[in-house]
Amino acid sequence: MHIVMPWFFPLASFVAWLGMRSAHEMRHERGAANRNAIWMLVLMLFPLFAWLLAQFTSQPGGTS
Repeated sequence: MHIVMPWFFPLASFVAWLGMRSAHEMRHERGAANRNAIWMLVLMLFPLFAWLLAQFTSQPGGTS
């Protein structure tokens, strides 16, 4: 398996970690903060998900 954009993994992992940490702190609040925590998780985990998806959909040795 050829790793695509290896420099992006630490960045995406860091963003996901910050999002999970912030969402965990928001979950302890009431009302809209609870719902916002779920959206924060979705948005902050998206770069990591996109990187993982690129690992399996890319073709080694070409762009086709």
